[in-house]
Amino acid sequence: MDEEGLFCDFEILSDGISSYFGLSLAIARDRAYPDDICNILEWLAEMSLHVNGSLRGKLAVEQKDLDRLYEIYYFYKDKIHVEGFTLPVGSYLSCHLNVLRYKTKELVRLLHKIDQQQEKVPKILFSFTNLLANFLYVLSCYINFLDRMENKPFISKSYR
Repeated sequence: MDEEGLFCDFEILSDGISSYFGLSLAIARDRAYPDDICNILEWLAEMSLHVNGSLRGKLAVEQKDLDRLYEIYYFYKDKIHVEGFTLPVGSYLSCHLNVLRYKTKELVRLLHKIDQQQEKVPKILFSFTNLLANFLYVLSCYINFLDRMENKPFISKSYR
């Protein structure tokens, strides 16, 4: 881990995200969430490790993976009725997914930094990780719905 550049930072962060997905899956199984939610969380733990190795190793995120993520994103987005921003509060799993969402945003920022250093990040990694952050927001709202928790709107004092 004693190296220059951002690749190691990227690998540590994406490994951590995979671990967080593993913890989310444990929470979901422990609290008897539906199998489709558990399957998605397990797939995302695996995909996070595929993202991890896709900069220094062979690109392991494929169009079919991005298509699947779009499919589940729209499936769950259609199940929630949330407008605007919400506070990252609610059930335990929902809050945990919001932490994952923010960590995924950090990963996107790190990809941009790596790309700016002339390291040419494959476009599909930007697409997948950006969509993943958006999906995690949707999933956190859906989990609150399942847990009968309110998705509390956030009204910014800074922006209209």
